[in-house]
Amino acid sequence: MAGALALTLAAAAPATAEPVDPSLVDGTAAIDALAPFHGQEVDWALCEEEFFAEFALECARVEVPLDYADPGGARIEIAILRAAASDPEARRGILLSNPGGPGGAGRALGADLGLATRAGEVYDSIGMDPRGTGASTPLDCGSELPISYPRPTDEQISEITRETIRYTRACDAAEGDLRPHMTTANTARDMDVIRAALNEERVSYVGYSYGTYLGAVYGSLFPERLDRSVLDSPVHPDGIWRESFMMQATAYTENMERYSAWLAGHDEVFGMGDDPEELLRVFEETATALQEEPRTDHPSGEVYDGNAFAMEAGVAARGQSTWDDATWYLKGVIDGEPFPEVEPVPELPEDVAELFGMNLDLHTAILCEAEWPERVSTYHSDMRDYRDDHPYGTGAHWAGPQTCGFTQNRPSEPAVDLVPAGSTSPLIIAGEYDANTAYAGGPAMAETLDGSLITVTDDGGHGFYAIVDLVDLELLHPCVTDAVDAYLVDGAAPQDLACAGLPRPEVTSDRPDTEDLTELFQRFEEYDEFEPTRARALGRH
Repeated sequence: MAGALALTLAAAAPATAEPVDPSLVDGTAAIDALAPFHGQEVDWALCEEEFFAEFALECARVEVPLDYADPGGARIEIAILRAAASDPEARRGILLSNPGGPGGAGRALGADLGLATRAGEVYDSIGMDPRGTGASTPLDCGSELPISYPRPTDEQISEITRETIRYTRACDAAEGDLRPHMTTANTARDMDVIRAALNEERVSYVGYSYGTYLGAVYGSLFPERLDRSVLDSPVHPDGIWRESFMMQATAYTENMERYSAWLAGHDEVFGMGDDPEELLRVFEETATALQEEPRTDHPSGEVYDGNAFAMEAGVAARGQSTWDDATWYLKGVIDGEPFPEVEPVPELPEDVAELFGMNLDLHTAILCEAEWPERVSTYHSDMRDYRDDHPYGTGAHWAGPQTCGFTQNRPSEPAVDLVPAGSTSPLIIAGEYDANTAYAGGPAMAETLDGSLITVTDDGGHGFYAIVDLVDLELLHPCVTDAVDAYLVDGAAPQDLACAGLPRPEVTSDRPDTEDLTELFQRFEEYDEFEPTRARALGRH
């Protein structure tokens, strides 16, 4: 097996792309070559999608070069949306945005920011589906991604490697012409074409998660074009991309530790013990037992093993506001009780789901703009270490091989070096226990970009500005939202600030009812290892 795998990997060794001369894509000559794109007519019309049309939102398509080093070559289309400023007399330009990923479609976020925030009063909110996503020219490998395990066995580690090679070959065969040009830098260049086509001198920006890096890249490439910038839940600028994603596992470990400490303080209610370390051992023993003897009675119909338990425990640990309900659920699993009978979470209609969807084929392509280890043994060793030391949440997933080590279609240029930019310093928001983009990325991004930092204390959430509760539609983080609005709308100078996270629950001895457990199951089922679902505010309109 090892010999055959080595031969397979040798045959799949990645091609080395010729570096692109930056002057070809970002210099004066490039600006002249892009004149037809900058001067194109943008034909706004009522959006075809009913979800957007009911709010009278406008949509359009903008042409951009596939390859900015060859603007006379192939073209692709970028789908955009406009929610016009509700106070035209106070209008101060356009607000571009990105929901994260990489690979997240972005028109819905543009709609949300335009309709449900103070920023929508003074900005035309422009949502865009980045190249490769949503209604823009798609990237589609036509193949299923490899399965992921937070705590894989040695056999599963080998399976992950084989499946990653299979998937990579499918992508190379299906999208070899598109894939090398799916980069953060090219997405930023698309943003500037949109700016120019809309006859705007500058843009303001809101980005979440991966979108923070996209915004930083835009400012680095077009420093004179960036006005105000909000970077919510930033990636670590020095860890693009493997190191930044591997930080997820260590952040989940920190969340498990703070959750266990809280749980130990409520032994009189839950009866699970008063020693945090002993509680962590109980979680580990349960995961091990479920891996050896999985359960088949889960309401989803799926086999419920140690990987499923480790994922759910990690997700529960980051959400401190629902630790009480989560504990009753996890305690039931630990004690071997039947799973609660709850109604399945209704699926969104397919046409609506696509507006909020994640293109994971694009996700894997963009990750390759950074360097990744070339030796498979590095991935296997790291996966074993993370499986043992950080087995919750995403666990060992990001320690494993990605397509970048095997593809024949590497991006045509390296990742962009970030530099400070913008008419004002950016405002950066980071959750102290964010498990998707670890907190360390916040101070690091603020230092790199000379920005100010809002720290959301004692909170494992991901995304804070204008996020609402799905039930009562109230803002979850008004302290953050008020500070961002003061910056974006009123022009207040950004400054460092601490905002309290969601409160920990007041514990009672009552078990949650079915409705509470249904909501908890929804959190588990909607969890995505790349980008958790974020509740937004369109329901208020």
